Amino acid sequence: PRRASRPEGPLGPVARRCCHGLRRTLPQAAMLASAGRSLLLAACDEHFGGLAGGALAGGARRTPPSAAGGGSALPSVLLDVHLQGGTAVALDWDSLGERVALGIAGGPGIGDRVSFVPLSLACGGGLGEEAAELLFQGEVALPAGAGITDLSVCCLAEEGATYAAAACSDGGLRLLDASPGRGSVSIVRTAYSHGVAATAARMSRDGRTVASGSSSGHVVLQPFHAGTGPAPLPSLSHGEDRAVAITGLRYSVLRADCLAACDAGGNLQVWDVRVQRHICRFPRVHGGAVRSLSFSDQNPDLLISGGDDGKLIFSDVGSGSTIREVGVEAGVSALSYHQDGYLLAVGTANSMVLVFDLRNLVSKAKTAEPVQRFSAHQQRAGGGAGAGGSAA
Repeated sequence: PRRASRPEGPLGPVARRCCHGLRRTLPQAAMLASAGRSLLLAACDEHFGGLAGGALAGGARRTPPSAAGGGSALPSVLLDVHLQGGTAVALDWDSLGERVALGIAGGPGIGDRVSFVPLSLACGGGLGEEAAELLFQGEVALPAGAGITDLSVCCLAEEGATYAAAACSDGGLRLLDASPGRGSVSIVRTAYSHGVAATAARMSRDGRTVASGSSSGHVVLQPFHAGTGPAPLPSLSHGEDRAVAITGLRYSVLRADCLAACDAGGNLQVWDVRVQRHICRFPRVHGGAVRSLSFSDQNPDLLISGGDDGKLIFSDVGSGSTIREVGVEAGVSALSYHQDGYLLAVGTANSMVLVFDLRNLVSKAKTAEPVQRFSAHQQRAGGGAGAGGSAA
């Protein structure tokens, strides 16, 4: 989640099937966005962490209904649009243009693409065929063979600019200009910095630098606009873990020079990108691939990670120590941390989105209980895990 004054949000690379994000789009509104075979936007209920379903883009107001009998309230679905032959693999937010950005894998015979969907579709009942048509008005097709693996968006309010970086399976990092005033989204340049598939991308908050990770386990920094070449960051020293794919990258919200990465070997790494050195490393902290990670908006040293082992691990990057380990009901495919410091949205491998109150995550002995569940993607898949992973 992000305040309106913080345009870029933390949604990163996820399982190729489904992705989600809990984000604040306007000062009075808190929304949960998720995308798999369809894009869903839901208002978060006021009972959880003080969130309210207040003003949405375009001025419409909707209040989530409370569930019967007290307890948790059901999410109020504001938008439900089928992606027409594609599956979202990544999601981020464009607060400048009031849009949701999606990286969409097209499947056999259909090319991959990046789409910017206006949040105004969630106002005034734009949920039908009209929404589906508008979905494709702000998108750019990727070249054949360039399968999208991740997407990151950065908004620069003073410049009126929205930029994006798309990591692709052909090794390319496609850099896009999606500024609202341009009328169309376009690829401004492509950087080939890895020699193998690019698996993760993350733009710095000032829009100057793009960090990207690869299937060979390397992370490099390079300018968004043409200039100096890529600068590699130090990798893990463990021989067998040096070649595991990077699965996610995140810049700290509170420390602009702090970048974290997770990988398919269960490892976490944190760098100071200013001096290009490790701050700390957490080798094999997870018992399987780590699918997502998120920095706290309140504590500059708190890093949360989740993965295939069905665990949320809370790490202190200042001391290089693990603080807490919490089990959830299924493998974790993505995370989104709410700015107010208490809520964490978690996407799972069985296509659920779970919202946890961090104040309740105190027991390691039993599976954590969410304060809210969102099962729309699971229902679309017939209630099974066949729809693949989801992400928050």
